[in-house]
Amino acid sequence: MTIAVVHVPLPVDIYRRLEQVAVRQKKSVETVLSETLQVALPTPDEIPLAIQQEIDKLDLFTNTSLRQIALSDMRNEDASALDQLLDWQNMRPLTEKEEVKLTALQTEYGRILLRKARAFAILAERGSPLPL
Repeated sequence: MTIAVVHVPLPVDIYRRLEQVAVRQKKSVETVLSETLQVALPTPDEIPLAIQQEIDKLDLFTNTSLRQIALSDMRNEDASALDQLLDWQNMRPLTEKEEVKLTALQTEYGRILLRKARAFAILAERGSPLPL
């Protein structure tokens, strides 16, 4: 994979959130940002139909509902389980059961990020962007 280096000024609040996630996941800020962008900007054929349909329906939501989605996060238990499985994956081969759980958690993480990204975009389109 070819990599491009991009220097992007970020609001301090966004950078702090990236740092918090990076510390929690024991990754660099750059890695977290890259992974987030990969999930937030998938190619259309990478998005399961059910998730695409769910995202498409967000246009019908009120601004209040969209704000809740934009500010939502993965449940702490799921985030911890995802982090643990990713750590284990780096240390040893996962069992079949662990692979299934990892795939499910990664899919859920992607769903959440896609919903959040679309909610932010719709709010901005409506002239009600959330402060970064």
